[in-house]
Amino acid sequence: MSQYPSGPSGRQPSWQTPQYAPSGSGRPAAPWPQAAWPAQAPWPSQRPVPRQVQRVPFGAPPGWPAPPRRPPRRRRRGGLGSLLTLVLLFWGFTTVSSGLRDFVQPAQPSSPGSSGSASTPSGGVGGYENESYSPPAADLNPPPVPGPRNLNAAESLVTANPVYDQSVPTPTNCPMTDLDMRTAGRAAMEDHLNDQMGCLMRVFAAPVEAADFTMPRPPVTVYDRPIRTACGDFGEVNAAYCTGDQRIYYAQPLLQSFPAEVSGTPYAAEMIIAHEFGHAVQARTAVLVSEKMLEQQARSESAALELSRRTEVQADCLAGLYVSSVAQSQQMGSAELAGLGALAHNLGDDVLSGQPNIDGGHGTGAARQDWFNRGLGSADLAVCNSFVADATEVR
Repeated sequence: MSQYPSGPSGRQPSWQTPQYAPSGSGRPAAPWPQAAWPAQAPWPSQRPVPRQVQRVPFGAPPGWPAPPRRPPRRRRRGGLGSLLTLVLLFWGFTTVSSGLRDFVQPAQPSSPGSSGSASTPSGGVGGYENESYSPPAADLNPPPVPGPRNLNAAESLVTANPVYDQSVPTPTNCPMTDLDMRTAGRAAMEDHLNDQMGCLMRVFAAPVEAADFTMPRPPVTVYDRPIRTACGDFGEVNAAYCTGDQRIYYAQPLLQSFPAEVSGTPYAAEMIIAHEFGHAVQARTAVLVSEKMLEQQARSESAALELSRRTEVQADCLAGLYVSSVAQSQQMGSAELAGLGALAHNLGDDVLSGQPNIDGGHGTGAARQDWFNRGLGSADLAVCNSFVADATEVR
C-alpha cells in the first residue's frame, strides 16, 4: 500500500486515495511525527465489528469493515485542475518531461559505493552479483519525488518508463539473520527491517540509477500504537509507504492479524516490506505520481480502481524480483517460495472481502499471486510492466 500526504490545508486532496479512514479518538491532533494517540488507545482489531473484511493490501485484521466507496468521478476537460497542481507544487515534486529522460531537475549523483549500473554487476564469492555495492545509510532528507509535466508524460512514464529496460542483479548476498516477526519486540523488528533495506537497495538501486533516476534508502518505522505521519494518521494494523516523507511504516502486530497458516510463512513480513519498497521504486521513477494523475482523470470509478490495481500488482511483481534475487542467500527453497506465493493470494481483494466479484483497488488473490510469481521467475523489470497488461490480467 502506498499513502499520500494531505494538502496544505490538512485536508486530503482529490487525487489522494487512502485505503481506509484513520481511527479518530476525537482528541486534538498532535504535530507530526509525534504519536497522535496515547499508548493505551485501542487497536481497531480489538473492537467488535462484523466479519466482513476490508479490501487492503496487507495485514488488515479480520473484521474491518470496507471503507465507503468514492463518489462517481467526473471527467475533467481542462488541465490537471488547480487543486492538483497546487498540491504537487506544495509537496515539491520534481517534474519529468514527456521525453522521459529530459529532467527539469537533473538526477542526483549515485550514492557512495553504488555500482551505478545494473548491466555489469561484479560477481563475488558463491556466485553472488553486485558484491562490491555498499548500501548507503537511510536517507532522512531525500530529494523530491519526481512527477510528470503533463498527462502525456504521465502515460509514458507508467507504460514506457526507462526502468523497464533494466534488470536486477541475481543472485545477491543478503546478510540478514532470521527473526520471528510474530513475537519480536518493536525495536528488534525495526532494526531487522532497516537491515532489509540494505538488501533491497543492493537489488534495486543499480537498475533505478541506470534509468537516470535516484534511489535514496527509505527508513523503516515500526509502530505499536497509532501514529501521525506525513501522510496522515496511521491507526491501522498494516504496512505502508508514505510519499510525504518517503518512509516505510510497519505495524508491530501485523502478522498476528493473519491466520496461523499465513502468519507462519517464512519471510512473510520481509515480503510485505519488499512490496512497500516496490512502491518506493515506483515513487522514485515517477510511476506513482503519474498513476495518481491518471487516476484523477479517470472516466469512472471502475477505471480508477483498475489503475490502482495496476500499481499494486506491479509492487507485488517487484517484491517477487527481490525475493528471487535473495532466495539463495536467505536459503529459501521451492517450498518457501510457494508459501510466499500463497501469501500473495491471501492478500487479494476477493479473499480479504469474501466477495468473488469485488471491484477492488488491489487485485484478486489470483492476480496478486500471478504478478508475484512473474517477478519470482525473472530478473527483468519489464515483466513487471503491469500498465500495458490486459485488463483481465490485473483483475
